[in-house]
Amino acid sequence: MGAMAAAALLLATVAGLALFGQLDDVLRLGGEKITVRLADMGFAVRSVDVTGAGDEIAHSIVLATEVYDGQSLFSVDPGAVRARVEALPMVRSATVARLWPDRISIVVETREAFALWQVEGVLNIIDRDGVVLAEADVMNPPALPLVVADGANDSVVEIVEALARHPAIRAHVVGAVRVGERRWNLRLDTGADVKLPAGDVQASIAILARLQAERGVLRLAAESFDLRGQGDLIVRALPDRAAAAGMREHEA
Repeated sequence: MGAMAAAALLLATVAGLALFGQLDDVLRLGGEKITVRLADMGFAVRSVDVTGAGDEIAHSIVLATEVYDGQSLFSVDPGAVRARVEALPMVRSATVARLWPDRISIVVETREAFALWQVEGVLNIIDRDGVVLAEADVMNPPALPLVVADGANDSVVEIVEALARHPAIRAHVVGAVRVGERRWNLRLDTGADVKLPAGDVQASIAILARLQAERGVLRLAAESFDLRGQGDLIVRALPDRAAAAGMREHEA
C-alpha cells in the first residue's frame, strides 16, 4: 500500500472513531506514537481562538491552557483546558472545543469589574458576585463604587444598585461601609455617616433622597444621619455646632 493510501486509510479510521466517540479511548491505548503521527499529518495545534474576552484577558487565557504550538490536537483534553481557564479569576465560565484539523476554540464569559472592596488594608477590584478580580492601585484606583469591611463584597449589588436609583444621593457618597455584616453606613463627602437600618436599603435611601430634595438635609453640618428609626431621620450635629446650640441632636 502506498504512503498516500495509508494516510487516507488512517484519516478515514480517525474520522470514524471520532464519529462514534471512541477516538480518545483508542489514542490512550495506542500511546504517543499515534498522536505524533497524526500531528505530523496536520492534526497539530496552530491556533487557540478565544471569543468573549479582550486582548489582555485573552492572552492570559491562552497561557492558562498550557497548550503549545505544534502539539497534537488529539492530546488536548478539552475538559482539562476548561478547568484551567475557569480557574482564572476573571473568567466566569468557558466552553472548549477542538476544531479539526488544527484549532482550539475557547468561548468565555468574563467577570466584569463592578466595585472596589477595601478590607484589611487591601483595595481589591471585585465583580458583582463579590469575586476578587485583582488588587487595585491605591494611588490610581479605577472609577468604581467603594465598599468597605468584611462581608461588603457579598452584598455589593444591593448597595450599588440602590444608590444608582438615587443619583442625587450617590453624588455625595464616597463609600459604603458594611457594619456587622448586616447593614450599611454611607460615608459622605463631608465626612458624615448615614446610618442605614438592616433590611430594605432601597426604601431607606429613598427616604433620604426625598428629605434631600425637600429640605437639603445633607447640607447640614452633621456628624451623622441616622435612619434606623421608624422612617425618621435623626441628625447628630458636629460636636462644636451642638455645643454652641446647646443640643446634641434633632429630628428633620
